[in-house]
Amino acid sequence: MQEAQFALAIARDIVQYVVAQGVEVNQLCTAAQIDPLWLEDPDRLVSGEVLKYLWHEAIRQTKDSDLGLHIGEAFDLSAIGIVGYVLLNCQTYGQVLEKLSQYTRLFSQGVAINHQICNGWVQCDCEIMGNIKNYLQDEPRHPIESTFAALMTATEQLTGNSISPQSVWFQHPRPLNCSEHQRIFKTSVQFSQSANRIVFDSNCLDWSVRSANTNLLSVFELHASAMLSTQSQAQNYTQKVIEVITNSLQGEVPSIEAIARTLMLSVRQLQRELQAENTSYQKLLAETRKEMALRHLKNPETSIHDVAFLLGFSEPSAFHRAFKRWTGKTPRIYRSNQT
Repeated sequence: MQEAQFALAIARDIVQYVVAQGVEVNQLCTAAQIDPLWLEDPDRLVSGEVLKYLWHEAIRQTKDSDLGLHIGEAFDLSAIGIVGYVLLNCQTYGQVLEKLSQYTRLFSQGVAINHQICNGWVQCDCEIMGNIKNYLQDEPRHPIESTFAALMTATEQLTGNSISPQSVWFQHPRPLNCSEHQRIFKTSVQFSQSANRIVFDSNCLDWSVRSANTNLLSVFELHASAMLSTQSQAQNYTQKVIEVITNSLQGEVPSIEAIARTLMLSVRQLQRELQAENTSYQKLLAETRKEMALRHLKNPETSIHDVAFLLGFSEPSAFHRAFKRWTGKTPRIYRSNQT
């Protein structure tokens, strides 16, 4: 199943806030299994697993049970990269929400942000994406609360006006203490609801953006659109490595050095890229060999001995041991069950 990817800029925003609270950056990154060098490349995409571990460690080390709210309250538009610059140059707050919806995917593939007008009220929803592997489905509280608190902060930065929500809904259960929710949103906050939603007066859509610049908006939108197009076409490094292994498994196992050369990366850089996607060369090699073994064994014309050779095993016995480890069955029994 495809996994949702997120801009590393989100992780950097969390790290910067937590470090400002007195936590040592290397201590945080080590505990969260993040290479500090990643933080220098905010356009990098990382898996949700990276953010999940970071949230855990950030909350543990700050002892802040409302960390998501507080990070959102301290939000700066530069944290979402090119999307922030697009929003800074919109004409009205209504246009801000339209562009935010259009370009959310550039910093988060795990949510969709949309709004609609109903009886004079704007309903702005943050939908957690399904049909993909998405850590937000299991642990939504702090990221979603951070998103809505950040929306409140960004609105004031952009327009000089504060939203007065009519209501705020969250899908996750009610925490033990809601005093910070009340302080930040200044309205009734409801939990275990059908949607993550913030509702406010539709007149807010006409507010002017103080930094509006139509010429710059065109420039930044051109860049954002190109990034969206590239993102939709690009493979992640997991897919690239699997493709190289599949093409190279013809009697010998490609080394990580050979794969790195093919992808025009250093071995260390490739290892970092795969770690950011919560995997490794050895894990992908094993998974690819397994998938190819299952495919080959469905063809009765290919002998088990030949399958072992094609997948780079030095001895058929080594292939038998690996296959039984993968499936719990020997290659012969697996093949007989296919007929």
